[in-house]
Amino acid sequence: MTEFEAKTLACPCCKHEFETQLVTGFRIGEKETDFCPRYLDGNPLPNFIHVCPKCGFVGFEADYRTPLDEDKIKRVNTLLAGFHWTEGQTLGGAERYRRAALIGIYSGKRSAVVADLYLQATWCSRMEGEPDDEEKGARRKAVKYFELALAAEEFSPDDLPVVHYLIGELSRRLGDDKKALKHFEKMDDLEKVDPWLIEWRDKQKALIT
Repeated sequence: MTEFEAKTLACPCCKHEFETQLVTGFRIGEKETDFCPRYLDGNPLPNFIHVCPKCGFVGFEADYRTPLDEDKIKRVNTLLAGFHWTEGQTLGGAERYRRAALIGIYSGKRSAVVADLYLQATWCSRMEGEPDDEEKGARRKAVKYFELALAAEEFSPDDLPVVHYLIGELSRRLGDDKKALKHFEKMDDLEKVDPWLIEWRDKQKALIT
């Protein structure tokens, strides 16, 4: 079963301290073709993201341990003000990841980090039964920021097979077959690609051609 541990966090924006629960253990059965995990004991993803009950700052536990300079705090607070936060408000998992991605953009996180947050938003959206448009919107943004991260050379050579596969699969799910094939075929130019990833790529590519 999913395991938790109590933790006190201090918000980097408003300095408010609050109690939360850190996920310390969980079980995964298998994964979908966009790497969405199928958890055996419920979805722990929302609990990886913590929400400051006072100002609405959203982030991983590490984000609460990382100080923000004054300029970044001002930018993030401007964003938070646009959310019209009500103290003590609750957020679902998908919305937590979408807001964490926006905060990541405003606080200057790498595009690869933002892309991963939007990807996990799509997973939560699906698990939580949100309308398809919500999941597709986050998927488009995941593709956008994965491509920006590629252009900025944020990934190591070992990461590139998974990145091209993911952009291909996310694009296929969005109906952009041209972009999907482009990234699936880029995997053939890479020196080292795990056989299981080639197998997954070929199955998804066959759905297009």
